Amino acid sequence: MKSKILTFILTKGLVIGGLFMLIITVIILNNGIVKKRITEENNVVSAKVLETPMDCDNLGRRGGYYKLQYNGQVFVKKGNRLICKTIYGKKEVNVLTNAQMDKLIFLNEYEESNDFLYGILLGLFGLVITYKGWKK
Repeated sequence: MKSKILTFILTKGLVIGGLFMLIITVIILNNGIVKKRITEENNVVSAKVLETPMDCDNLGRRGGYYKLQYNGQVFVKKGNRLICKTIYGKKEVNVLTNAQMDKLIFLNEYEESNDFLYGILLGLFGLVITYKGWKK
């Protein structure tokens, strides 16, 4: 049984891994497209700040999480130190939303996003791995 699993992984592992990377690429690129559309619509609204990190200077490398309330929904957003210093201590903050008002992004979130770059690089890497697996 072990040898069959090992043989399958050795023969089809690169193809499966490459296809998995391509699926993740589609998700990343879709996220970038959604942010771009929301930014282009430029529908600025005011959201209530429910929760921010306790200290903006001690966020770490990954940033912090923020809870915003808008239109009866609570949104948990991830942000860096710059966003923390903008939001910290405020009751309300201006954000962008889509026409359905079910997604929020910070005003400069799309400009600072590298979703398209990372998505394309991951997709190219996934294509190379998938090709190598099929060629093998």
